[in-house]
Amino acid sequence: MVNTMQSDPGRTNRKEAIYQLLLLLCLLVMASFAFPRITWLGNLGYALIALLLTQLVMLRKHVLRLHDRMYQALGIIAMLTQLWWLLTPVHWRLSAIPLVVSWSLLVGWSVVRLVKRLASEQRVSTQVLMGAAAGYLLLGLTSGLVMSGVETIQPGSFEPVALPGADVLGNSSVLHFTPAFAQINYFAFICLTTLGFGDITPAYPLARMLAVTTGVVGQLYLAVVMGILISRFSSELRKN
Repeated sequence: MVNTMQSDPGRTNRKEAIYQLLLLLCLLVMASFAFPRITWLGNLGYALIALLLTQLVMLRKHVLRLHDRMYQALGIIAMLTQLWWLLTPVHWRLSAIPLVVSWSLLVGWSVVRLVKRLASEQRVSTQVLMGAAAGYLLLGLTSGLVMSGVETIQPGSFEPVALPGADVLGNSSVLHFTPAFAQINYFAFICLTTLGFGDITPAYPLARMLAVTTGVVGQLYLAVVMGILISRFSSELRKN
């Protein structure tokens, strides 16, 4: 009993640190979109997110099951596919396919694990709220990365809309604008939050379904996480 009591605070502190670090990395990647000169920092942030989700979380586990090892392997694959995509020329369109597949699987699996971890929390704390916010931002960042991969596979998938007084060429790909990666991530968060400003539109069926999927997943995440947090908060009130 004494060992259990002593180990619980350490495990709780590790969870809180993971929530904080994940949120910090997500904010770092988002900040890099606003400054074209440090876009490399955003790419580094993605790699660190994959490393945190799949490797650092497992350090204190004494026994790694098969699904834990598969999860770790998926994180390494996701980092390698991102590096491959960044280093290959733009006209190598198929180089983005492993990126789209691996990151979609990685973040889908990670969000499920995060929601389960949030559901196991006994109380709503600041760190738990950080973890919930990090999960939402992670969905948007991954959608942006996947959309960028789709733009590589099908150039012109996302098109800017010519606004009155704007010097924009019709039928131009978002990749013709600088920074392209930041603009596509901006569009991904517009889809996630279902704002729909209309300044960028998906042109092809794959891009359109990806935009719809991003909006649906974002709302489902909010519904599930808000339900968990409200349930935990209500339980605390009843106990008091």
